[in-house]
Amino acid sequence: MAKIRLVVLVSIVVSSAVFAQNNRSAVSLTGGDLATCTVPDPCRTFGVAMSKTNAGGEVIVLSSAGYGPFTVTKSISIISPPAYHAAMAPTSGDAITINVDNAVVVLRGLTLNGSLGGYNGVTFSGAATASNSSLYIENCVISGFINNGVNFARNGALYVSNVIARANGNAAILADSNSTLASIATIDHALLEGNQFALDVENATVAIRQSVAGKNYVGFWAYAVISGVTAVLSADNCQATHNSYGFVAGSGSGTGRLTVSNSVASSNASDGVFATTNGTVRASNVIATENIYGFRQNSSGVFRSRGDNTVDGNSTNTVGTITPFGPI
Repeated sequence: MAKIRLVVLVSIVVSSAVFAQNNRSAVSLTGGDLATCTVPDPCRTFGVAMSKTNAGGEVIVLSSAGYGPFTVTKSISIISPPAYHAAMAPTSGDAITINVDNAVVVLRGLTLNGSLGGYNGVTFSGAATASNSSLYIENCVISGFINNGVNFARNGALYVSNVIARANGNAAILADSNSTLASIATIDHALLEGNQFALDVENATVAIRQSVAGKNYVGFWAYAVISGVTAVLSADNCQATHNSYGFVAGSGSGTGRLTVSNSVASSNASDGVFATTNGTVRASNVIATENIYGFRQNSSGVFRSRGDNTVDGNSTNTVGTITPFGPI
């Protein structure tokens, strides 16, 4: 009987060791994927490190390297300290795919390079019924992808801060939803340059502040391409410069609503601020200068100006019906 108890005890201990997970795992250039993925014994890739990490845990970078694309399937934080360059440069597909519901995912300090053929930088997908998943993207550089830098197309919440997204073939940041419920996004200190669209808002409610859109086709856009969808965009302390269009509401089959305040639209090849089909603009304390059109309204668009804007030095300062409104 004693021998049996001893065998059972040993089996339990061995099983516990085999299935133990880390709260904090690590990756390194010199690591190996047969390692335990602890800080003293790091793994080589994020995918293996995540498989050995508890949900809600973190994977940290211990050296500069290319770590390859990966898929997130649990709540987790992927963190590269400022001292290291942690890069993903896929030759096809997405650099980071997040396919999990009811989770919190943090990506911090990563460099995503799509110039070798990557499709999206970060894609967040999942079931349309789960609305309490959140993605935090902090201090990252995302460039050169065929489609979107950040492809947030699900029902949930996106938080972006201190991010550079440039030279992506479609949007630097796409905010959309895969259900009838709008997603939400908050963006702070983003530099969005050389994309087709800097910020494309579809079935989402988005607030952006302290951010710059430069040399894109469209800067900040409350678009809503699909009928029945409402895109809501609030832009504060932002600058749209050297785009074709700076701040835009409308032109989709859905409804686009843009509130722009304390911001600058300058040197855009067409419009500084534009309300077009199915779009409504509310502008307060906006400077529009050196554009072809400063403030423009056409078609079914509605343009409301608080009366404290500066529209001067454009080829044409105002076009269409600009409706004033005052403080209450």
